[in-house]
Parts: sequence; structure tokens; C-alpha cells
Amino acid sequence: MCEIQQSAKDKLTKIESLSISTDIEKDIYEAAEPTLLNMPVEIILKICSFLEADFLKYTLSKVCRRFQDILADDHLWKYWVHSKIKGFFPVLPNLRIWEEAQIEWEEICVEMDVEKNKWANVKDTTKHVVVKDVHYASVDTVLLANRGQICLSGGRDRGMAFWHVKDIKSSEGIDDTTVLRDVKPRHIKHDAHAGWVWDLAADNIENASTIYSASWDNTVKAWDLASGLNCIQTFRCGMTALSVVTADNIVMAGLYSKKILSFDLRSGPNPINSYKPHRGPVLALNSFKNMVASVSEDKTLAVWDRVAGKLIKNDVKIPADRAYPVCINWCPSAIYIGDSKGSLHLFNPEDHVFVRTHEIWPESSIIEPSNKIAGCHQSQGNIIVCSDRGEIKFLYNCNPPQEYSNVQTSTFDVTQLRYQNGVLVISTCDSAIEFWIPNDSNFDHEL
Repeated sequence: MCEIQQSAKDKLTKIESLSISTDIEKDIYEAAEPTLLNMPVEIILKICSFLEADFLKYTLSKVCRRFQDILADDHLWKYWVHSKIKGFFPVLPNLRIWEEAQIEWEEICVEMDVEKNKWANVKDTTKHVVVKDVHYASVDTVLLANRGQICLSGGRDRGMAFWHVKDIKSSEGIDDTTVLRDVKPRHIKHDAHAGWVWDLAADNIENASTIYSASWDNTVKAWDLASGLNCIQTFRCGMTALSVVTADNIVMAGLYSKKILSFDLRSGPNPINSYKPHRGPVLALNSFKNMVASVSEDKTLAVWDRVAGKLIKNDVKIPADRAYPVCINWCPSAIYIGDSKGSLHLFNPEDHVFVRTHEIWPESSIIEPSNKIAGCHQSQGNIIVCSDRGEIKFLYNCNPPQEYSNVQTSTFDVTQLRYQNGVLVISTCDSAIEFWIPNDSNFDHEL
């Protein structure tokens, strides 16, 4: 009897021991199991390094307070920006602007990732549409406004067309690249000018109500969008108008006669100001705050203060051997000037001094036409440039610019490039306009 009791006692002791051992092992396992609360920061950051910046900002940072705190570190975003590029960023680090305002590293990183993902996978992320047979001659200028919702075009047929981008995107049968010959603009003016329409500008690029057109017929015209491109004023220039830009209520025209004229819609058709900063035709204008920059066939840059009414800088040499400037883009961090030989010239936006030249399309030893930079767009993190021979390059806005993708147009002899809110459009000598329109639902909602 005693032996039976002892045997039972031994079994109970063994069962109890096993139970305790199992509980201990379970506790150890649970303690070792990683969770969001105890996962080491180094592991989280390693995971984040494989994810896209917009996902980190708009999704992962919303998961829990810990992720939000980790991703709020500005030094982290700065590190990720510099890990993407092989050059220096920002392009000009010693500007006064960086002393007055902090660089938004998170925004720049997100922008870099979004743009690279879009243009490196362009067939999946955009609809490429070629519009033909609306203009019957070379389309020399295009303009995007109202967050990429509307597009204006003008050309050597002396006409202007007013497009709604959503009409083009919603056209049936669109695949990777679609040529549309039956799509119609919302409004068209076949007799907009008595000469070639050479350049376009909007009174407010984000919320345009008036469009200005510069023409070879010696005029700049103001067009009301709400009434369907009705001409509300004709400004007399006395010479071919090659370029046009707006700032507040002022519209400025660069002329073949080397002059730049200022007009005010409220003051009638005659100029309110005039200055002559160049020794050759004024080929392009760009405005930034109260400043207006101009480039000329004489290979110089000039800067005018429209508020003070005086010339700040002129005769600033653009070091382009046997080339002339074609386009200019001015942002707080840089001034870029594209020339007729495929080079992009960087100028300091604060003192307007030349810094360096980047050969985007190096000249070939083979006898063939050089690549002219027909258009340049820059943001804080990216640059888009297009050659007249149909190649569009996408680069990080660093020193030197670093290419991450390129796209070939379907038509050739590109004349101008515009980019706004993810929409890219070019005009060409082939009587065509080419659009790259985002597929994403956010853009559709805005349209």
C-alpha cells in the first residue's frame, strides 16, 4: 500500500514539475517575441530603409506613437536623402535662405521617392497621350495651370487651344502610348494672332483666370478663361514678342528688339515701363518674387527689380561656347539656364553669379546636330530637362545632377516643356502635344 502511494506521489510531482517547466518556457518565449513596443530601433530603421518615403510619412508613422516619434527625427530624413544621391545636397549650401529657414528634409525625401517611382515605372504610373491634328503647324508653346487641370497651347498656325486634362485622360482606348486625332479642346481660337504664337503665361499659375500670349505679330494678348478664350486686351509691343512672364498684375514681354516691356491690364494697351538690358533678342523670361530674370541671344543674364524699377544685374556672362541660352528656371535654391548645346548652367539665386556648368547632353564627335535643352523644370529635390531631339531626363537636384530615369518622346523637335502637379506636357514641331498624366486616384480626385 505504501508503495502504491509513493508511486502516485512521484507521478504527481513529475506532472507538477513539467507544468512549471512549460510555464517558464512560455514566459521566456513571450518575453523574447518581438513587438512594436520592444523591437530595437536599429531593426525598425533597417526595415524602413527598404520602404518608400511617402509610405513612411503617410502610413507607417500613423501606426503607433513609437513609429511617429522615430520618424519625426529630421536627421533620419537627411541621412536618407544623402543615401539616395552621389553628389552634394543642397546644390548651394551656403545660401542665406538656409540660415533663415530649415531645409524640409522629410518633404524632399518624399518628393525624390515619389518622382523616381513615377518616372522609373512610367508605363505603369502614367498615361502617355499624343494629341495631333488640332494645330496644323508646329506647336511652339504649351502651358499648364490650375494644378495641372488645364493646358493651353499655341503655334505657328497662329491659333490657341484650351484643354481640360481630364478630357484627354478619359479618352477611350488609351494604352501605354495612344495617338489621339479626334479629341477636341474645350475652346480653340484659330485666329488668335496674326503671327506665330511663341510663348504663354498665366496671371496665377495655381488659379489662372487670364492667359497672356506673345506673338510674332508684335503684340501680347490677354485672354479670359471663364468666357472661353475671349480676348480682353491687346498690348502693343512695336516688335516681335518672343517671351512673356507675369508677376502680380504686371505682364512683361521680351522682344526681338532687345527690350523688355511691362504692361498692366488695368492701364490699357500701352506699356507702363521699358528697359533694354541686352544687346540681342530676349529669348526667355522668368520671375521670382519681385525679380525678373532675362536671357538673351547675346549670351548674358539680366535681373530686373520690378518694384524698385531698376536693373539689379546685367551683362552677366553665360559661359556657353558657340551656344545661346534657350530656357531659364528660377527657384529659391538655384537658377538654371539651359542652352542650345545641351548644357545646364547653374547661377546663384541670391547674387546672380555663375557657379558651374553641367553637360546634360555632351556634344558628340560625330557630325550631327547638338541637343538643345528645350525645357527645364526644377523643384527642391528634382530636375526635369528635355532636349529638342525628344529625350526627357529626370535627375536629382544635387551637385552634380544625378540622372535616375529618362523617357523618349513619340514625336521629335520638342519646342517646350511644362510640369505641374504630376502632369508633364511637351509641344513639338510635329504639330503634336504629348501628355504624361498620373494614374493615381488622388490626381483623379483633384481633376
